Amino acid sequence: MRENYRLEGATIQADILLEKKVFETLQEMSKFTQIPVSELANTALRRFISGHKDFLPTPEKKKSA
Repeated sequence: MRENYRLEGATIQADILLEKKVFETLQEMSKFTQIPVSELANTALRRFISGHKDFLPTPEKKKSA
């Protein structure tokens, strides 16, 4: 299961703002699981994207934009 958190493919460093509590929680999770914060955050974002496909443009939305 812990292999599911590994970064795959090309990576890029991005500067983003996080709520302090969110970052502190990620740090605690990282310390407990020994999974780097970047891998935990990447997995969380992948899961968010998977569950929110409605945030992505469809061909119909692209035409009207």
